[in-house]
Amino acid sequence: MKFFNTADLCDEFDNIQIAKPIFSQYGRKKKFCGKMRTVSVLDDNSYVKKLIEKKVNGDVMVIDGNASDNCALLGDNLARKAFNNGWSGFIINGYIRDVEIINDIEIGIKAIGSLPRKSEKKDIGKYGEILRFAEVDFTDGHYVYSDSDGIIVSKDILDKKDDNTTKQSIPYIKLTGVKKYDDT
Repeated sequence: MKFFNTADLCDEFDNIQIAKPIFSQYGRKKKFCGKMRTVSVLDDNSYVKKLIEKKVNGDVMVIDGNASDNCALLGDNLARKAFNNGWSGFIINGYIRDVEIINDIEIGIKAIGSLPRKSEKKDIGKYGEILRFAEVDFTDGHYVYSDSDGIIVSKDILDKKDDNTTKQSIPYIKLTGVKKYDDT
């Protein structure tokens, strides 16, 4: 679903989970969604890097770094590679770095914050586990939707019943009167 609002999806669907608002938003793409691919790591982004290497079609990587503030789990090089390999975005229970550069990359990222220290490289982690943080279960193969309002998770793809307004433009943006000032 290219056009969506998490607020509208929350209004329309009952069988969803809503993440607690613990994340900051990074990357140029402020709205992203896709099938979740989960990875669990601690102060080591080796498994994140391996998963980024896979070509995907709009998937979202969900990383549980146990909210460790020892290092960042994603930087600009991996974010750029992820964009090039078809990733839509990341949800990270941890930190990123290279924020100024990442904010110019067409990818969506929700993370706890930023931290300049790089991660270790010990090749330790796990794929495909059910991750639990922000009071939500992130399950590999389920779907996640993220925008400026927040993050929602669903077992199934959420497809709005009446999507006519959202196909034409960004929904609910309406000009109600703009006063033009003369430059002279």
